Parts: sequence; structure tokens; C-alpha cells
Amino acid sequence: MKIRRFPLLSVLLLAGLAGLATARANTDSLDTAIGLFKNHRVPEAREILVTLAAREPDNIQALWYLGRADTLMQRREEAILVLEHAKRLAPGDPHILADYGSACLLRASELGVSLKGIGYARRGRDALEQAVQLAPDEIAYREGLVEFYKHAPAIVGGGLAKAYDQAAEIARRNPLRGRIIKASIQAYDRHFAEARATCEEVLLTDPNNYLALYTLGRIASESGEGLEQGEQALRHCLHLQPAAQEPDIAGVHFRLGLIAEKSGRPAVARAEYQTALQLEPSFQQAIEALARLK
Repeated sequence: MKIRRFPLLSVLLLAGLAGLATARANTDSLDTAIGLFKNHRVPEAREILVTLAAREPDNIQALWYLGRADTLMQRREEAILVLEHAKRLAPGDPHILADYGSACLLRASELGVSLKGIGYARRGRDALEQAVQLAPDEIAYREGLVEFYKHAPAIVGGGLAKAYDQAAEIARRNPLRGRIIKASIQAYDRHFAEARATCEEVLLTDPNNYLALYTLGRIASESGEGLEQGEQALRHCLHLQPAAQEPDIAGVHFRLGLIAEKSGRPAVARAEYQTALQLEPSFQQAIEALARLK
């Protein structure tokens, strides 16, 4: 039998074509996963991303989206590991730094005051502060720092004065947004009347401001004051479209459930929590609230 011999050039060409086909398949897989992620089909997106990251361990975008998916699915430790690897590959990317910082802070809040929790809190703070330095006009990163400074103890660098400073920096870039963030700090500081007044100032200028309406509802749901006004504001939110970085409609229904609970309407509260879970099945606070009513 005569053995057919391919010239070396042909072999290299075939290998190159195979490589191109694999790269194209990987790109198609990533595009599919990102599409699923953006359409809130996070578990399906994650399945593809896990396979892709195993095949291409240095694919920064695949790692970033996988870390974000793990965070949303409350796989905190996995998210931190994945995003840490992405951060090593792209140390100057503020998006990755911010998401890594957020994942660390979420894990720290779960662990509470412990050595491991404090370690995660410090790592998260450092990553968010670095993201702000790299992208000082990115308001979402500053808002992340506000949440950290509001809730974190002084031992890891928390403090309301720092939160108010960040709100002022946000207001320099976006006056209305800065006022709303200030209102959230005032509410956390239990200055509920001042917080409501701040939101009302924003709504005089922009009556359809989703975040101001949501914050007004959140203040009512947490304080038990101004429940009727808070409920009206949240029901207004249901007719608006939140921006990507704002609390979603599932969050609105959750807050409506809290208000209904506080006003002695358990059946309405139950229905609102169930709606929140239909929209976002992994909404842990809604799961806990529904269990509490049962």
C-alpha cells in the first residue's frame, strides 16, 4: 500500500485551520454565555463559562463573567478565586477590580467579625478604592465604597464620614444621584425625616427618578415611617425601567412586601415576596421573608 505523505506546509495549514476553528468556537461560546448572562439566565451562562474557562484559563472576559455569575449565584469563594485570577491577568482593569472587591465584601458580610471576614473586608476595600483611583468618574464604584463605609466597622476602615465624602464626590459628577446616595446614608444614620426630605427634593426636579422613588420606598420599609408615601413611590417604580446598576423590579416587590408586613397585611406581603422570587428565584432576602411569614 502506498502511503500518502502530506508536505509540511499542508500539515501546518491544517493545524492552523483547526486552531482557528477552535478559537471561533470559543468566541461563539463566550458570546452565547454573555447573552444568557445579560438576559438573567445566569445558571445557564455559568455552565458555558466553566467549560470555557477550563479550556482557556487565561481568557480574561470568560473569567470576569464567570466571577460575576458566581457572585450572583452566591458562590462567593469561587467568585473570589476566579476574579482574583482575572485581576492578576489584568491588574489595571477597574471593572474586574470593582467586581472582585464587591465579591470580597459580600463574603466578609457573611463571615461577620472574624479574622477571615476582616481579611476579605480589607481586600474588598482596597480593590474598590483602586478601581475608583483608576476610574474616578465611574459613579458605581464610588457607590460601592459608600456601602462599604456605611456598614464596615472602623477596624477595617469603615465610617459614615467617609461615606458622606463619597456622596459629595458623586454629587460633583451627578448632583441628583449624589443627593439620593446622601439620602441612603441619612437613612442608615437613622435620620429618616432628613432622608425623605432629600429624596423629595430630587423628585421635585425629576418626578420619574427611579432611584429616588426606590430609596423613598426603602426608607419606609426599613423605618416603618411614611409607609403610604413609600408604597406609592415603589408602585410608581413598577411603571419605570431601572438602569443596570439600580435595584431591579424584584427588589421593588420585596420592599413592597416589607411595607405590607409593617402595615399588618400579611397576605399582601406574601404575594409581593412570591412575585419577587418569580422574577429572581435566588433572592435570599425574599426567601427568608416568605419563610418568616409561614
